[in-house]
Amino acid sequence: MSRALDPETVISLQKASLQTVYNDIALALSTSTSELLEIEFLPKSHAIPTGCSVLIEGNNIAVTKVKLVQAFMVAREIFFKYMRECAEYDSKEKELLDATAVILLLDPEHLTAANTRKRLIRKYESGPGRELEVLLRKELWFVDGYLTSRLHRHTKSPTLWGHRRWILERLKDLKIEHDALQDLKLVVLVAAERHPRNYYAWSHMRWLVQVFDNSPLHPEHGSKTLSDHSQMISVVKNWCLRNPSDTSGFSFLLFCLFKLGAPSASARTEVCSSACADVLRLAVSFKWTHESVWVFLRTVVASEMATKKARIDFFQAIESISVAHPDGKRVLDAAKEWCQRNQKGCNK
Repeated sequence: MSRALDPETVISLQKASLQTVYNDIALALSTSTSELLEIEFLPKSHAIPTGCSVLIEGNNIAVTKVKLVQAFMVAREIFFKYMRECAEYDSKEKELLDATAVILLLDPEHLTAANTRKRLIRKYESGPGRELEVLLRKELWFVDGYLTSRLHRHTKSPTLWGHRRWILERLKDLKIEHDALQDLKLVVLVAAERHPRNYYAWSHMRWLVQVFDNSPLHPEHGSKTLSDHSQMISVVKNWCLRNPSDTSGFSFLLFCLFKLGAPSASARTEVCSSACADVLRLAVSFKWTHESVWVFLRTVVASEMATKKARIDFFQAIESISVAHPDGKRVLDAAKEWCQRNQKGCNK
């Protein structure tokens, strides 16, 4: 959403009851639902009823740019008023949370607003752990709604992904287990779908796996972790096959294949070769020449975890697709040459 205001928007701002608009949008954003909020910005062509500031149906919220800017003007005033006059936020927590929610909806990179929400939570660090956990989970629900909504800037916002990371770090400090696989399915893949090549979403997922999987495990949890890793590889692979041009997704799939999964070399070779075969089969069927696909394939095939058959199939596929799609020959030739220079373990 552009930050620029056109003349029509400026006129609308001058006529509106700003406080009413702010109250309506702040209430919609703070109302808890069983599912994550699904927020959309309505285009000018979609008129909303007179006297209505926001459309709400279940967990779905829709607002126009004009109404959001009107609410932002009030939110900004409230925010800086209490930031200056109430250093400890003693009695104005709700006002500040509402104001920062509106501010971050208009500007997801408003670092001061995000940090204020952190400080409001940190006030409870010396209290009961259960109370802090409830606040952290509520904040996680809030930020996940922004990250997974159809909001182009929010799904790839480094400030919001950083805020989510901070929340999870605090939960980890409380010794609370977190389901990384569920985060992959419900948050990361949704954000990655809505903003292709979403580096921040996939980087967050890589961090999440490393941090929560490196924590000490009970012996009885070991098999569950391996099962989760296997399922994670399957979920990511299937997502990549539906989004073959997404280089960030394929990069995370490589991370999963090389760093997660079966502990033995033979089992890991089997997993990598199987994934390679699945991608290669569709690449041949649909004559894919996406650079993301062939960078993935060349990396797996050149590694020590690829079988001789995988290498043979890889080079044969390049020859086959080059004939059918000469325009993709540059990508295919580059993958072939790179693999020949870097391949290891050729005797498998």
